[in-house]
Amino acid sequence: MKNISIATCLFATAMAFVATARPAAAQQLAYAANVMSELDSASAAAVKKEIARAKERGLPVEPLEAKVREGRLKRAAGPRIRTAVVKLAERLDSARAALGVQSSVEELVAGADAIAAGAGESSLRMLRSATTKPIAAPIGTLAQLVASGVAPQRATEMIVTLIRRNASAAVVLALGNLVEADVASGLRAEESAIFRLRGIEGSLGISSGTTDATLAAPFLTNGVGPVSSPGKSAPPKRRP
Repeated sequence: MKNISIATCLFATAMAFVATARPAAAQQLAYAANVMSELDSASAAAVKKEIARAKERGLPVEPLEAKVREGRLKRAAGPRIRTAVVKLAERLDSARAALGVQSSVEELVAGADAIAAGAGESSLRMLRSATTKPIAAPIGTLAQLVASGVAPQRATEMIVTLIRRNASAAVVLALGNLVEADVASGLRAEESAIFRLRGIEGSLGISSGTTDATLAAPFLTNGVGPVSSPGKSAPPKRRP
């Protein structure tokens, strides 16, 4: 009887959770629908047409729909949202041309972000050719480094160096995060990137038995220490 009572209580608790979760999910869906419906009819038709065109070209539509939601949440004008969708579709197209038609949605979105930051298709091709593994994280780091002020070619070379050292995705991402934090504090982007890369490379050579999590931990917490040699400069403006 005791076991039955415990099971009954657990079932009741689960059902209560479901009962409260469903209305919340429904509210989120309704809110998203309301946000989308705020577009004027002309803009809504134009955006829908652009998304349909992208779908016909085999591009993922989820990022485009997310861009529409972002625009509405920011209360951007309909024509501006349409322009943003068109530009994103163009970047996704360029990213796919550089990375290949078999690229994942995550890779294409990261590639589009990198292109928006100022990286070229050649940088994406270099990252693709550096490994047979998924490269969404390396491409994301490329976007972050370039947006922080590191020259695209230099940033690409740094990331390829880490890939060839078998650095994990977490370690590669840590490079971008650290440089971004350094630049925000007033340090020069390229000097910070060189310093941080050397620190990460040093950790990768500590021991062949060291786990990825152990390697990434110091960098994810900004544990390499302050960059003492680079001088300060104003952080670069990131592209919208």
